[in-house]
Amino acid sequence: MNKIENNNLKKNFNDWAILSIINNVKNNNRPAMGWKILAGKKVTVEVVFRVIRKFKNEMVVKAVSSHGKKTLMDMAAGAQKLNFYLPDDLVLFQTEVKHIDVNGDITVGIPEMMAQVDRRKNLRLFVENSMNVNVEFMKQNHGHKVFTQKFEKKCFDVSSGGFSFLISKAESRFFMSNDSIFAIELTIGDQKIELNGTVTSILELEPNEYNKLNYKAWKVCVKYSDIEIDSKKKIDEFVFRYVDVNEAI
Repeated sequence: MNKIENNNLKKNFNDWAILSIINNVKNNNRPAMGWKILAGKKVTVEVVFRVIRKFKNEMVVKAVSSHGKKTLMDMAAGAQKLNFYLPDDLVLFQTEVKHIDVNGDITVGIPEMMAQVDRRKNLRLFVENSMNVNVEFMKQNHGHKVFTQKFEKKCFDVSSGGFSFLISKAESRFFMSNDSIFAIELTIGDQKIELNGTVTSILELEPNEYNKLNYKAWKVCVKYSDIEIDSKKKIDEFVFRYVDVNEAI
């Protein structure tokens, strides 16, 4: 599982700030995600903050769907703590489980600390073979005889700020820094996102134990030129499902 670097996180111990974030999530019906590592795999469930009891320093959490209700109860059963992620705020926290109600409500403590992702860096996921993360687009080459080629590439990494993919030496004539790429179709899991991007750099990669390449390749790094808030949120949520933040909180 991908590791998150701790320098991407800022820890907040301010009681007022923590309560303010939680209240905003509840009052504005913002999405939240409960998660836990079970049998070495990250299990997630979409939840809402139903009740906040400041005087008891606790809140009541409920799964959004009936299927999620069982998942949330399984996660809380026998657990001392649960983890939560707030995608709109890019905030992570861990808190104690106080009570499990038969109707699916889980009462947890208001956290003493929150960890917020540095918005300048984004959560970045290095794409493994089992993940469905691909890009598709048309691109003109550079040279005297101009023609257009369709590219379908598996992403090397992805974040809500951009992505990268690998190309061969023969394909390198199509890409230069500052190139614009239009009408990109980014597939993450079972979702497709339409966007535009700009090539920020092209890096030569030699095979090593980390990238597991069999031969030398070139990594094309692309930054989104514009991205809708909903699309950014979808990418952040997808990345979070796979990136390892267990040690960060």
